[in-house]
Amino acid sequence: MRLFRRGLLHPFLGSALLAVFLLACGCRTVTQNLFTASGPGWRLQQGQALWRPRGGLPEIGGDLVLAGDADGRRLVQFDKTPLSMVLAEITPARWLIRFPQRQMAFSGHGPGPARFAWLYLPAALERKKLPPPLRFERKPDGRWQLENIRTGEMLEGFLSP
Repeated sequence: MRLFRRGLLHPFLGSALLAVFLLACGCRTVTQNLFTASGPGWRLQQGQALWRPRGGLPEIGGDLVLAGDADGRRLVQFDKTPLSMVLAEITPARWLIRFPQRQMAFSGHGPGPARFAWLYLPAALERKKLPPPLRFERKPDGRWQLENIRTGEMLEGFLSP
């Protein structure tokens, strides 16, 4: 009783009730999928890629799948068999990126943040202008490299035609 009268317990109870309310409402901030990448009109490319999530970290090699349609929807999937590492979905108005191994997902409207180079790989391959600090380079042997020069994130790979 004495703690409550002095006002020490009141802020704690308010914070606890707010936390319970937020957890109980069960809101989802990430959409399951933006679209289904199947049916007529989809172009599929497969290849290999190296991904360095951040400068100073080792590179991860894996399989890369890109799919796109005439409506501007793009799917990017990077797997290190048997694990799914990155799944990105991009539409002209929205984006979604998942990192299943870390149980993390992010989504939003408009162009995605440049901190996720995966969201910009289709645009880079289509020779579209990229936001800073992203830099894209095509190699003479058909490989390509997309790098965030601020964070050190790097994607390097090749795709079959």
